[in-house]
Amino acid sequence: MQIETEKLLTVTNFAKQKGLTRQHIYRLIVAGSLTSVVIDGIVFVLTNDKAENLQRQRKVKVKKS
Repeated sequence: MQIETEKLLTVTNFAKQKGLTRQHIYRLIVAGSLTSVVIDGIVFVLTNDKAENLQRQRKVKVKKS
């Protein structure tokens, strides 16, 4: 399996780029929402279509009256 190294980002750098936390990125990887590759014990996110289309989603807060 060959992967272009230009398309790999560490979890930390990917999280900073998207405005998310590292923990959230790891949860997305476990859930299958992101594709990851482990090289020498370091987890990298593959910047494919899934990763490019990932956006921060906020829940709408409902005011109690």
